[in-house]
Amino acid sequence: MRRIYYIVAIVLSVIFIVAGLIYFEAPEIQNKAKVTITILTYPSLLNYGPNPNETYNYVFGNFEKWYHVNIIIKNASGDLLNALEQSGGKGYDIVIGLNNLDAYAAYKSGLFYKFTVSNESYMNETIMKYMDSMGYVIPYEYSYLTTDYNLSGPLPLSIIKNLSLTDFYNTSIGSQFIVENPLTSITGEEFLLEEYAFYENVLRENWTNFWINAKSIYITSDWSSGFNIFESGEKQLFYSYLTDPAYNQYFNYTPIGTTPFKYENSYYSWMEVLGIGILNSSSHKPLDEDFVNWFLGKEVQNQIPINEWMFPVNNQVILPSVFHYIPNPDQIIPLNEFVNGTFVYLNLSNLELEWDEIETK
Repeated sequence: MRRIYYIVAIVLSVIFIVAGLIYFEAPEIQNKAKVTITILTYPSLLNYGPNPNETYNYVFGNFEKWYHVNIIIKNASGDLLNALEQSGGKGYDIVIGLNNLDAYAAYKSGLFYKFTVSNESYMNETIMKYMDSMGYVIPYEYSYLTTDYNLSGPLPLSIIKNLSLTDFYNTSIGSQFIVENPLTSITGEEFLLEEYAFYENVLRENWTNFWINAKSIYITSDWSSGFNIFESGEKQLFYSYLTDPAYNQYFNYTPIGTTPFKYENSYYSWMEVLGIGILNSSSHKPLDEDFVNWFLGKEVQNQIPINEWMFPVNNQVILPSVFHYIPNPDQIIPLNEFVNGTFVYLNLSNLELEWDEIETK
């Protein structure tokens, strides 16, 4: 019995000592500064769903809580790549939203850190290829760019659903089409590349033939101004995103349709891909990698369709039923097959200069 008391006394002494250590160590643990992750992105990230604040808290708030970090979101006022190049990447850890036109340039800039994501086996390999960034910028969403159409207007649906780029030579059709300026709009640049790839590689014609002959199309400065004109009913056709009809259906807006360009019973379109990357200047890359893996995991990727109105790159995600209102993307031939990141990096500026000369004549 005395031996038992002796053992108990020893155990209690150990407990008191450990408790004392915890008491003195706890303030140091509690006062330890959290690591801060600064993310550069675009203002509308995850902002198009029914509950943007709830989505933001799910994606960023949960990570902050689980990893005991602070996340600061900074929105670029313009082009993300320009913002990075002007700052030299300083002040940011992660970038969300670089498109596949800029991915190769981002890789060439030397500002980004190469890594392998843990979710890669669940990611669409074709989309990975179209990012053209050698593992420095990882895709998280994508969509084809197609021609939205109002269901009422001067053009019958039988013509609209079979549109080809050469149809815009016809003034009655071309005058109803809104496309964005490639000098001031990313979607305008994407249309220029789509048209170039189609003419040079499918039609086997000089790409300038389109701009010389389709003089009646309406060119707007950016996507937003084009959308406003389209929504007003002033024009019936608008170069935008494949998922737009699903968006309108989900929010009970005026129903619209969309169509890729058709040629000889095949459909063609340009694919926009957006990616996420870690900057070399970050001082906590392992934590950054944890965030990227979280962002590419099924839980966050499930948020992409309804909050970004794009397709998630993680193939574990089941698309919402409202996506049944859009054309089947599997039936579209991506024109990105003919124009890779190296070509864009080396030639886009020259194409834009030549386009500008044609349009200002």
